[in-house]
Parts: sequence; C-alpha cells; structure tokens
Amino acid sequence: MRETMFDESYNIREVLDDVIERVTLREKLIQTAKGFAEKKNLMTDFLRLYQPILDRLRSYREALQKELSTLKSSLATVNGMLEVSKGIEGLAARLQRLESDGQELDETIKEKSKIGDKIDDLFNRIRTHNPGIPGPGRDSFADVMSGMPKDLFPEEPTREAPGPKKTSSRS
Repeated sequence: MRETMFDESYNIREVLDDVIERVTLREKLIQTAKGFAEKKNLMTDFLRLYQPILDRLRSYREALQKELSTLKSSLATVNGMLEVSKGIEGLAARLQRLESDGQELDETIKEKSKIGDKIDDLFNRIRTHNPGIPGPGRDSFADVMSGMPKDLFPEEPTREAPGPKKTSSRS
C-alpha cells in the first residue's frame, strides 16, 4: 500500500491552471477589441497585475528543471542497478523494489515534465504581448538587434586599407 504523501506541487498546478485560463479569456477579449492600442493595453494591464505570480512561476520552473535533472539521474541509477541485479540470484525482493522505485520515478518525471511544459506554454503565449519575458533559447541582445533596421549594421563592415604611415623626420 502506498503511503499518503503531501503533494507539494498541487498549489502550483492550481495557480498555473488558473493563470492559463485567465490568459485564454484575456486573449478572447483582445480578439474582440477594436483598436491596436486597446488590444495592447488589455494584455499589458493583465501582465502587470499578474507579474508577481509570473515571477514565482518562473522561479518554480527553474527549480523544477534542476529537480527533473536530479530525478532523471536517479532513474538512470535505478535502471543500472536493476540491470545488474537481474544477473544475480537471490535478489528477487530487491529486484521488485527496484522496479517499483523505477516506475515511481518515471511517473514523477512525467508529472513534473507536464507541469514544466504548461509553464513554458504560458510564457510562450504571453511573450508576444510582453517581449521582456525571457524564455528558453531567447537572447535579449538578439531580440534588441532583430528589431533594429538592417541598414544600420551591414553584414560585412567596410574597412579602409591602411595608408602609409607618416613618419616625421627630424634631423
């Protein structure tokens, strides 16, 4: 029988689902807005209001990534121990426990990955309205440069050939 454990991520999942639902409603409201300025203001106000929650979700996502890498490492260790234990006689009880631990770790990884994917999806959806939100694979310098006119930065800078050095001859 499984032990009853407190689910630490329950609150995060509930808040995440609530924020995603509100973003969806806000997106529908934006679609019905008439002017561009009105559309922009609707999401900007929303994001300003929810910024503390979004900051917490971002920090939770970072911690979740670290936890997932630890869990995956643990799963690899358990799987390695499982392979070694299969060749040894008399370890049937240990083998069953290792299989159970491996399945439990796999389920935990899947659940936490699903939460991470939801957080990533949320930030991808609101990034279009708030380009200041960092995301995976985004470089803020590249974002700034991509918004600049191309003619300001030619691909190959033209350099003048160095002329002969002027030397002063003093006698």
